[in-house]
Amino acid sequence: MGGGTSKQTMAVDSSESLVNKILAAKVRNPDNLMAKHFSEEYYNSLDDAKKARLLKICKSGGDNPDSSLGMYAQQPDDYDEFAIYFDKVIREYHKITTDGTHVNNWDMSTRQAKLESMGCANGKLDLASLGLGKTSMRVRVGRNLSSFPLPGSMTKTDRIKMEEKMATAFKTLIADPRYGGSYYSLTPSSPYHISKEKYQELVNEHIMFKDMSADKYLNSAGISSNWPYGRGCYVSADKEFIVWVGEEDHLRIMCMVQGTVLNDVFDRLQVAEQLVEKQAGPFAKAKKYGYVTSCPTNLGTGMRASLHIKLPKLTSDGSDKKAKAVCKPLGLSVRGLGGEHTPIGEDGTVDISPSGRLMIEEVDIICSLYEGVKQLLAAESEAAKKDISEQLAKIDAAKESNPDNLMAKYFEKSYFDGLENDSMRQRLLKICKSGSDNPDSSLGMYAMQPDDYDVFGVYFDKVIRDYHKIEGEKVHTTNWDLTSKQSRLDMLGCTDGKLDLAKLGLGKSSMRVRVGRNLSSFPLPGAMTKSDRIKMENTMIAAFKNLISDKAYGGTYYSLTPGNPYFINEAKYQELVNEHIMFKDMSADKYLNSAGISSNWPYGRGCYVSADKEFIVWVGEEDHLRIMCMVQGTVLNTVFDRLQTAEKIVEKHADKFAKAKNYGFVTSCPTNLGTGMRASVHIKIPALTKGGSDKEAKKVCKPLGLSVRGLGGEHTPIGEDGTVDISPSARLMIEEADIICSLYEGIKLLLEAENKAKEEA
Repeated sequence: MGGGTSKQTMAVDSSESLVNKILAAKVRNPDNLMAKHFSEEYYNSLDDAKKARLLKICKSGGDNPDSSLGMYAQQPDDYDEFAIYFDKVIREYHKITTDGTHVNNWDMSTRQAKLESMGCANGKLDLASLGLGKTSMRVRVGRNLSSFPLPGSMTKTDRIKMEEKMATAFKTLIADPRYGGSYYSLTPSSPYHISKEKYQELVNEHIMFKDMSADKYLNSAGISSNWPYGRGCYVSADKEFIVWVGEEDHLRIMCMVQGTVLNDVFDRLQVAEQLVEKQAGPFAKAKKYGYVTSCPTNLGTGMRASLHIKLPKLTSDGSDKKAKAVCKPLGLSVRGLGGEHTPIGEDGTVDISPSGRLMIEEVDIICSLYEGVKQLLAAESEAAKKDISEQLAKIDAAKESNPDNLMAKYFEKSYFDGLENDSMRQRLLKICKSGSDNPDSSLGMYAMQPDDYDVFGVYFDKVIRDYHKIEGEKVHTTNWDLTSKQSRLDMLGCTDGKLDLAKLGLGKSSMRVRVGRNLSSFPLPGAMTKSDRIKMENTMIAAFKNLISDKAYGGTYYSLTPGNPYFINEAKYQELVNEHIMFKDMSADKYLNSAGISSNWPYGRGCYVSADKEFIVWVGEEDHLRIMCMVQGTVLNTVFDRLQTAEKIVEKHADKFAKAKNYGFVTSCPTNLGTGMRASVHIKIPALTKGGSDKEAKKVCKPLGLSVRGLGGEHTPIGEDGTVDISPSARLMIEEADIICSLYEGIKLLLEAENKAKEEA
């Protein structure tokens, strides 16, 4: 007797504590609807058994005052038993202003007038008529079996029995050729039990739900108890029909199809739902609210109909804020691709669904999705038009303010308007964005796709011809064969075929040759997503493994991508930058930022370095690859030949390098088109750099077709002893073999000018 009194007292104390929590939440968070509508008067009018039931319903919101709704039904009849209380919460959440009873209706033929008004007189809600291609279309419903407590009040035994009942029902589906498939159980004793590895595989494929035991709201509600017992999922053979067992509701019945006709996924779900109910037993319904769900937010239809749609302009800031502002008045919800509170797609893809669940019929939900998408696409189109108008105004302004901005100089509105569709026009504007954002640009455009130079050849050709000083009809030729230049070698005094700087009186010098290359199977860096960058880097890592295992190269790969097995820390990165092995952080470059080339830094970036540090490949800089050889020596052939061999090996193991029909190897910036090559030597010319300036050296070099740089690249200082970096300027409509010959010849003439300057001094 004494023990019983003690337990009763403890239960009373616990109840009083939870009631106090609820009353505190009422003050602390007015948006907690459970607390807001909790009435002590109503609570005290109940007998002890019903008080206990009600407090269990309210426990999640009492334990977690930050809840927005804060209550979960525990029994199939809770919505009827506690209707006076639930009705206030449900009306506010679902914004119900009239009296009524929920009606379930899947019959599309009852909406013929509505379908006709939407332009779907044939009864098909076809997204293709809105201009969309195949899209990820999904419809799901939450259901609970009337013969079991709801998940929050289930015991371990209840969960296992419910799962066993469903496994029996799924046997009918598995035997049906329209479904087939398998059942996967997380219950250790189940004959369908799967390993942790298989579970994680299904989670990663978005087939199975995640472990709920980390969710504090579901924990307080009792829904996540006894994990993982009684949990699992059925998956059809085509993976387009899935039933979750033992999540927030007994069942989440889902259909997903890649297509354009919403009816396909809607009709399949209806048939499958009826089949599941026939085999498993009646689904729980409330008198007023339709299908029963644990959370009042899903009551009625229990349905969520959604599709993935790309909205690049409404998500141009990387967030879904603008999309949500447009969607809310349309009765649409916006989510990330992994569900609530997950990020949107890198290309602006979001998950769209009608918000309504209750006091709306199933047919109206699917019609609302179609109508909402139609209006959303109109808003996206308006945003695109505004964006186009603003960028065209920028280009016009750049044309006026900087005649040297070649992108703006040759941009013609008539050519732009003549492109076949808005998609092509937007694609061209992305190419032009760096120059319109930065009118001080000298060239102002970056290719975004491997075929841009062909697709937009009419426009690019004018810019390229101006920059590269090309006259007449020409097609770039690739040729590394020095033996084809024997007559030129003879004229240079190199009859033996060796471009030896020692013949010019130079000792060992820093000789460098590099080429820019892009893989044909990826967008160019300006249009790459984070996923593209990581995938491209992984493609290259697989290729570098062949170099690393080759004694002629060896070395290692260094990645800047967090989580990559070759990832290096900040200190190692800085060490490699200081050694001029790794490239610098590009995110400070306004031109590359506008072009999108520096986006997602540092993901997908890194470099391969050979054992002797004389062969380096940058990954993910301005081009996919910068392949470089550097040697301390005198024979230019040494570095030239090694680069040619290495470039072939990289292409063989990675992917075919992108080429344009007329311009040779494709590079992001048109300045590097053709060979993509820069061949250079560090040379000491103290007389021509007297006073620490390279002005006189540049004056001498320009007529020789040579560029002069500092030792750290463009816009860096020359060496204190007068050492500069010399390279032929030409990249396009010149063969590789001619570039290396031009470097030798240019150095020869430059040294003659240096000696003359010394004599005059």
